[in-house]
Amino acid sequence: MHCHLLKLGKIVAKKKLVLGMGKTGISCINFLNKKDIGFKVFDTREKQFIDISNCDGQNFLNYRFCDFEDDFLEDIDEAIISPGLNLEHKIINRIRTLSIPIITDIELWSRYSDTPIIAVTGTNGKTTTVSMLEHLLNNLKIDSLACGNNGIPILESLNKQYEYLIVELSSYQLENIKNIKTLASLITNVEEDHLERHKEYQNYLSIKKRIFMDCEYALCNINLKNSMGNIQNCKFFGIEKNKNNFIINNRYNTKLLLRDENVIYGDLKIPFKGLHNINNLLAVLSVADYLGIKIDKSLQILSTFIYPDHRIQFIKKNRDILWYNDSKSTNVSSTIAALEYTKKNTLLILGGSEKSLDYQKLNPYIKEKVKMLIFIGENRNLIKNHLKTNIPMVDARSISDAVAIADRNALSGDTVLLSPASPSFDMFINYEERGIEFIKAVNNIVK
Repeated sequence: MHCHLLKLGKIVAKKKLVLGMGKTGISCINFLNKKDIGFKVFDTREKQFIDISNCDGQNFLNYRFCDFEDDFLEDIDEAIISPGLNLEHKIINRIRTLSIPIITDIELWSRYSDTPIIAVTGTNGKTTTVSMLEHLLNNLKIDSLACGNNGIPILESLNKQYEYLIVELSSYQLENIKNIKTLASLITNVEEDHLERHKEYQNYLSIKKRIFMDCEYALCNINLKNSMGNIQNCKFFGIEKNKNNFIINNRYNTKLLLRDENVIYGDLKIPFKGLHNINNLLAVLSVADYLGIKIDKSLQILSTFIYPDHRIQFIKKNRDILWYNDSKSTNVSSTIAALEYTKKNTLLILGGSEKSLDYQKLNPYIKEKVKMLIFIGENRNLIKNHLKTNIPMVDARSISDAVAIADRNALSGDTVLLSPASPSFDMFINYEERGIEFIKAVNNIVK
């Protein structure tokens, strides 16, 4: 039964307010529609810029775009916020003035399901880690779904019964979650990112730590050990100083070895791309250990894992030149990880939409690995102002122009790497579209 209010002698049913019409918002709309729960919708964009094809049978009478009337919120008892919404927007201020509770789709889901959650956050490696966990559990016939920030809204999991949900959570989601009960919560890493929203690193780190607010098993990268003092019984994973010191669930493992681009465990050989992916592997092995899954069984299954696209994705080798798509790199630390992976004589394609990042951190890696910088995007001058290098810098008009420039300048033994260290929104809908355009250009131009 919904609460009701009396307005001009009429009984008016209280409604939910869905804030935002991205994937999360659309999933909320379809869920509320299915449950026959009354709702309204607000999006900050003009209607013509929104894909409404996934909204089930809507008449849009209770939808508002860009602006809203003074009485639009009068019959709202709860607002469900999407991660990308600007918390300074006037509708948020109005909601707070009216003391309307704000929840997330995670909390809405929790009212209808008690499936155990394994929650994952971090600056980088979230999607890879949740995908590895999903691969591992499903191959053990433990029915599990990776969802959340990876593109599958958690409400869609209600269509089927799962043994575990592996939920990827961004800082934007964690910022708004009031309560999340998890079986296990882990932080892959925390580097400077999203500071245009969170202002300071310590604030960003505190938001990430909200993933531990109600969890049975807390797990974190060993590099953050000094920042976890207030998290009780936190366990750690990662590589400690000496690269052979692997930590899985608080314990050293001396049987895991690094050899070339493989992790070796007895007769097993697991390929990896960069030390950051070894950290992801150790995180997954730590969760598996907590769940009682033996390491040899885990590694056997993880040896068949295929990494998601746009993450140091090998495209082709031509004239002994290697081409890699790392379009998922939307911050400095992910580009550093890619440069740690590549060999010397790299032609690096950098740039995209503006974001508050410290590009000076790239300097030592550019000095060691990069022979040419090719810039795309609106933030090219900002990045250049942060860099101290004498290597050639070239501006490209587009992704295909950047590929053509790289093709003309690359020599045998070189590597061409798209790793923008920037979001893609100045030129593309998302990093996937940017990566697809890059692959297309490489296949069309590089002969």
